[in-house]
Amino acid sequence: MGRLIHRGFVLLVLVTFAPSLGAVGYVVPPGDLEATLASAAPGDTLRLEAGVHRGPITISTQVHLIGDPGAIIQGANHGTTLILAADGISVRGLTVRGSGADLSRDDAVVLIDRSSNVTVENCRVEARGFGIYLKAGGEHRIINNEISGDPALPIARRGNGIHLWHTENNIVQDNHLVDVRDGIYLSFAHDNLIHRNEGATLRYGIHYMYSERNTLTENRFTACTGGIALMFSMKNRIASNELTDNEQFGLLCQQLEHSLLEDNYLAGNGRGFYIQNSAANEFIGNRLEGNGVGAYLTAGSERNLFTMNRFDGNLVQVFEDHPGDHSGANAFFRA
Repeated sequence: MGRLIHRGFVLLVLVTFAPSLGAVGYVVPPGDLEATLASAAPGDTLRLEAGVHRGPITISTQVHLIGDPGAIIQGANHGTTLILAADGISVRGLTVRGSGADLSRDDAVVLIDRSSNVTVENCRVEARGFGIYLKAGGEHRIINNEISGDPALPIARRGNGIHLWHTENNIVQDNHLVDVRDGIYLSFAHDNLIHRNEGATLRYGIHYMYSERNTLTENRFTACTGGIALMFSMKNRIASNELTDNEQFGLLCQQLEHSLLEDNYLAGNGRGFYIQNSAANEFIGNRLEGNGVGAYLTAGSERNLFTMNRFDGNLVQVFEDHPGDHSGANAFFRA
């Protein structure tokens, strides 16, 4: 049972859900969040009561935010709503909304800013700009969030649902994405696990550039312009993803090298695999059904190995455009 305590000029409630020895728990009614954060010490837990908690809010102390059902952090419809700028912060069970929509200024609903070991879990993120933006740092966990964009905006003017920039060793898992530009976007982001996310009506489900050693497994994207687009990257593992009914392609490889693509299901796409200027990859055990073209190889793609893949009912099973010297030709083997 709780008791009232006083820190500074703010009346707070001590409760029994402190996460570690010496930590304090607070019940925070609407209107008290900023003052409570000013009083909180590292390791403290803040339980936000139902209602609207006004932002923007910057958290620069390692605290844990937990939302009661109906707890909302509401921004001012410009800039970023919630900035997480300390190591070890966690945010769970909140609705966060009300950012700006200026992509040139990186307006986001949630910004994880140059920190490490931050968790955003079980939140609803209503985005006009970027949804959850991971900026530098790493070792974050972005898990089981509902992220939606603004369908009234043209898709090119929407932000990405989860945006990773110069960040490493993150887990992005079990998120649902709809009506944003790209569901998950990575740039110079290495050694990440992107697992069991799903989305629809996006430009690309997953889109990344200049990113290495990432693992993409069991993601599902449908009715997008493209399912997964991998550009200028190497040493990735893309396995057991389901990419269906995407307009242009299921999985685009553009200058992808030394990567493994296995056990993916690509059906009903304009092209299943669209492989452009990509080399030394292995395509193993994939299933391609009912696409316009099962596997389309062009622009100097070479030394790729295809084995144990199943092609069923594609209008064109394989198209290979390989002008000039065939010394680096791709190899196709049946099971």
